[in-house]
Amino acid sequence: MELTLTLGKAEIMQTVPCWLCGKPLDLRITKGGKFYLVCDPDGIQCFIRREQGMEKLKKLIKHLARKDYQLEQQAESFFAIQAILREIEDLKQEIEKLEDKAGFLFPDKELLRARDALQKRVNLLLSQLEQVPARKQAETEGL
Repeated sequence: MELTLTLGKAEIMQTVPCWLCGKPLDLRITKGGKFYLVCDPDGIQCFIRREQGMEKLKKLIKHLARKDYQLEQQAESFFAIQAILREIEDLKQEIEKLEDKAGFLFPDKELLRARDALQKRVNLLLSQLEQVPARKQAETEGL
């Protein structure tokens, strides 16, 4: 859950997890501009009344948001790798079928060309697979 808070300047901030149940705490602001956190299921209300506490809460929320972003990036890499591996496996199965159909003594040249084209695709995917971690690292460092 994202909230926009105006404290000096507008920022997009995420909530912090409840320390009892782990659900996102609702971050609210009093009429006087002070923060407080609420977890209705657990009946928790936590008021942050001092400037130092509000600054620490903002830093904590930013830190947690960065960690969430890093986790999303890792998941993206994982799913990209999975997709590439799945396609490679499918292509290898198709290559085997083509080799069986092509024949041994008098191979069908068109089927062999198709097999070679699929093998080139496998090689391309393997090179892409090698680049996924480096690409994700470069994206993360560019932040």
